[in-house]
Amino acid sequence: LRAGGHIPVRRGTARAGAALDVAAAALAAGRVVLIYGEGGLPKRRDPRDTEPGAFRTGLARLAAATNAPVVPLGQCGARRLSSGSTAKQLAGFATAPLRRPALHVHLGTPIRLAGDISEATAAAHRAVTLAWHTAEQHLP
Repeated sequence: LRAGGHIPVRRGTARAGAALDVAAAALAAGRVVLIYGEGGLPKRRDPRDTEPGAFRTGLARLAAATNAPVVPLGQCGARRLSSGSTAKQLAGFATAPLRRPALHVHLGTPIRLAGDISEATAAAHRAVTLAWHTAEQHLP
């Protein structure tokens, strides 16, 4: 992950906020930064996809600090590849070539987040949710 430019977020520590500074530097260097607005992956044990949960403010704060556009990304079907307990995840990966689970990713129209942080966070959530619904519609 480090070689690929992964930016670790040490949630619950004083260093958590530093991840946004590293992300801002990556954007300034012309890199693409992927952020899950929920602040992490949702914890689910079943294979059902659900729309994005409530967003934290990090995405809006990063966009405000860097003036970078936000490209909403919706994805559906990954849980069909692997979800549940460790044993179920391993079984899911092992059988995926036979099952060929459908996955779909949709990139929405880039947006600029403006206004106060809570309004910008809500706008980002709406855009990602719309992209998620579009991705969901393309699954068989």
